[in-house]
Amino acid sequence: MLLRLAQGADLGRIMEILADGREALAALDIDQWQNGYPYQETIARDVELRESYVVEDNDGRLHATAMIGFKEENDYLLIEEGEWLTDSVPGKPAYAVVHRVAVARESRGRGLAAFVLREAEKLALSAGCQSVRIDTHPGNTPMLGLLKKQGYTRCGIIYISHAGESTPERIAYEKLLASSAR
Repeated sequence: MLLRLAQGADLGRIMEILADGREALAALDIDQWQNGYPYQETIARDVELRESYVVEDNDGRLHATAMIGFKEENDYLLIEEGEWLTDSVPGKPAYAVVHRVAVARESRGRGLAAFVLREAEKLALSAGCQSVRIDTHPGNTPMLGLLKKQGYTRCGIIYISHAGESTPERIAYEKLLASSAR
């Protein structure tokens, strides 16, 4: 498997994978993504900004997607019931962010979400980041378990600005990166 930057031609498959993710969240009775988000325009912008990634197998089939960014996350400026592990200078974050992680229905159970996180950590190290930050819905028990298993620390509660009619509360996590990690 390979994590690579998404291209415009990948947009249709990315939207299919996100639809599978939406269904998985609905099966857990989670209101996240149930209003149509992430929108195709959001993903197209991620692609344009070179922040959209896909997991591709040797045959060129796409199995997972995520947004990995290196800009300040406005929704992370205020954290309640805790604090981040790293400090950041406004406009120049010391962290990378991971959002919109989804795995295709037929590819679940193969460790692809963990693979995405490990690859994001490598990208963050290459970009000089001290950590990776991510958040998830309080009811997303599979992601909560994955983050714990991958060594992420629960830092507190943040509120996302684009929640629409869904629950805006998210549990915020951060993982410190060792410069010698591979």
